[in-house]
Amino acid sequence: MKRLQIQLTSLCLMLAVLTSCQSGPDETSVPEGQYTVTFSVSNYRQVSFDDLSSPGTSRADGAIVMSLANLSLTVFNAETGERVVPTILHKSSDYESDAETAMTFPQFSVSLPQGHYRILVLGYNGSRECTIASLNRISWADDYVPNTFLYLEEFTLNEESSLNKEITLRHVVAAFRVTAEDAIPAAMQKMRFISTAGGTVLDATTGFASQSTGRTSEIAVPANYVGKAGVDFTVYLFLPGEQATGNYTVQALANGDAVLSEKRFYDVPLRINYLTEWKGKAFEASGEDVPSVQSGFSVKWNMEWADTLRLY
Repeated sequence: MKRLQIQLTSLCLMLAVLTSCQSGPDETSVPEGQYTVTFSVSNYRQVSFDDLSSPGTSRADGAIVMSLANLSLTVFNAETGERVVPTILHKSSDYESDAETAMTFPQFSVSLPQGHYRILVLGYNGSRECTIASLNRISWADDYVPNTFLYLEEFTLNEESSLNKEITLRHVVAAFRVTAEDAIPAAMQKMRFISTAGGTVLDATTGFASQSTGRTSEIAVPANYVGKAGVDFTVYLFLPGEQATGNYTVQALANGDAVLSEKRFYDVPLRINYLTEWKGKAFEASGEDVPSVQSGFSVKWNMEWADTLRLY
């Protein structure tokens, strides 16, 4: 089965504060009264949904598929909310040519004076530009919502600080997937998803959408997918809370956004860290209402898709 999306699992962050101000031969000098803070990432991997759903498969033992596409770090003054370190962005593509450095992707080093800070780390896929207007307003270009993971914590830096600890990013999106069991039409150019729930702007202080405005998103269909069946289309949402219910309109579009087919889903159950999936004939009829079945599951694994809410 063709997969247009993959899952990120078991992403951990290791913090270490190096209080020495001595510089090595390849280092820049640390200003007097400041400390070099080093943040490094380890144990990141992405596992296919097929592997996770197979009976007897351990989610902790999944094979590495690819590295995380983007990881960014921003530091704020905890008292004023002012950004004290510009956002540092690492792309996994910058490390792919060197297998040795790829194993340590990435490491962040910043110099800070003593003080009270809030550190924001975002892990996400896709190539859209991320804008961090404030901790309460994080968004991506074109109202895009990528598969997103978040870490936010306050910490105090002083002469006695010891920040050598392991932390874990939280999964902060819900996913909705349509698996088309019929063949993709020759005229089809893209899939459009229109949701009445969720939003496109993330509030890092809560891990939820800053507003539940709904979202319209589109997925381009490569020419080599025409005629193929079993293709997945997955979109993501920030929710106003841990779970929500919304309606989806899913359209198959031809050139000029001409509608080839349309299906309407009502009362779709959405939940952070969950994948809600519908599987069926996606292109047979236009304007068809599809009944949804709402199910409840317990979240058993942080940082992973805990389970799948199925609509079939």
